[in-house]
Amino acid sequence: MVIFRVDGKWRTVSGELFGVALELLRANPYGFLTTVDDGQPHTRLVQHVGVDDDGTVWIGTSPTSRKAAQISRHRVVSYAVEDRAAFAYACLNATAELVEDETERAARWQNGLEAFFPDGPAGDDFVLIRLRPHRVELMDFSREIHPDPYGLVPATEQESSWSSPGR
Repeated sequence: MVIFRVDGKWRTVSGELFGVALELLRANPYGFLTTVDDGQPHTRLVQHVGVDDDGTVWIGTSPTSRKAAQISRHRVVSYAVEDRAAFAYACLNATAELVEDETERAARWQNGLEAFFPDGPAGDDFVLIRLRPHRVELMDFSREIHPDPYGLVPATEQESSWSSPGR
């Protein structure tokens, strides 16, 4: 059992950390996506276009992008967002897949994306990346989510603790 200080109280790791991670993801739409190719990590800044209640993160990209090619070869990725004002971050270890379904692309489309994908959500130049997290790591000093002494080890949760019935 791992015990962390959360909001000034000592608590055990449970689904509550996952809820904080969702808040961080939803409040900070830009993050760093890391893929793997030829055994090497490749990290880039991206904007996510949605975060579902189960932690699924959606990112729009071109089907001819490096990240799309890398995901088609190696589906394990990480995605990290930062809230600098809160001195907080969340990092997801996830399984990624490309989603070409036109209905899903239309549902996830956001104004402003046409600058990158001029043909819109139905165009051949737009595809979604779906990230399904299996592990969440976070620290949030504004909420005192960190182990003492001051964040030498991050708080983590595995999928089984947040995907319980009733969530």
